Amino acid sequence: MTREWAPTRSDRKKLRHQKLRQLIDTNPLLPDEELAERLRVSVSTVRLDRAVLGVPELRERMRAMAEAAGSRLTSLRQEEVVGELLELEPNQWALSILDTTREMAFRHTDRVWDHFLYAQATTLAMATIAAEMVVTGAARLRYRSPALVGERLVARSKVGIHKGNKYVVSVRTRVQEREVFVGRFIVVAIEGVSSSNESL
Repeated sequence: MTREWAPTRSDRKKLRHQKLRQLIDTNPLLPDEELAERLRVSVSTVRLDRAVLGVPELRERMRAMAEAAGSRLTSLRQEEVVGELLELEPNQWALSILDTTREMAFRHTDRVWDHFLYAQATTLAMATIAAEMVVTGAARLRYRSPALVGERLVARSKVGIHKGNKYVVSVRTRVQEREVFVGRFIVVAIEGVSSSNESL
C-alpha cells in the first residue's frame, strides 16, 4: 500500500511564494489585505513573504510604476492626467487610478460626479498616444454603475483602429470587479504644435 504524498511546510511555503508573485505580477495594485484573503493567510504572513521575496509594498510599487509610465508620456504633462498614470505602452494601452474623495461627491450624496470619470478616461485616452499633442475629436460614453466616495477607480485604455493621425481608444473603468464606465474616444494626434495659438 503506497502512502499519499503530503506537501511539507517548506513545499507549502514555496507554493505560496509562487502564487504571491503571480498575483502581484498579474495585478500590482493588490493590497496586502486582498493578497492575504486570496492566499488564505494572515496579512502579517503576506508582509513577511513580500520581505523574503524582495517585493515592495503597494505604495512603493505604485511609485515605481508611475515613474516608469511618466517617462514614456509625451502627449500630456503628468499633472494634466486626471488620476495617477501607472502603466503606459505608447499607442497600445495605459492604466490609471483615481482615489475618490468627499470633494468629488454630487450634492449631499456619496456618489461621485460623472465628470470625474469622464476626465480620468479622456485624459488616459490622450496619454496613451505618443504624439506632441493629442485632442479628443469624438466620444461615446456609457455610465454603467455609480462610483462612490472612497472607492478607487481603475481605468484601462486600449488602442483599436488607427488611421492616419486618428486613433480609436476604448477606456473601461472599474471599481474592483464592478464596471462603472465605458468610453470610446476618437483622438487626434497633432504634430509640430508651437506654443502660440494655432487653428486646429
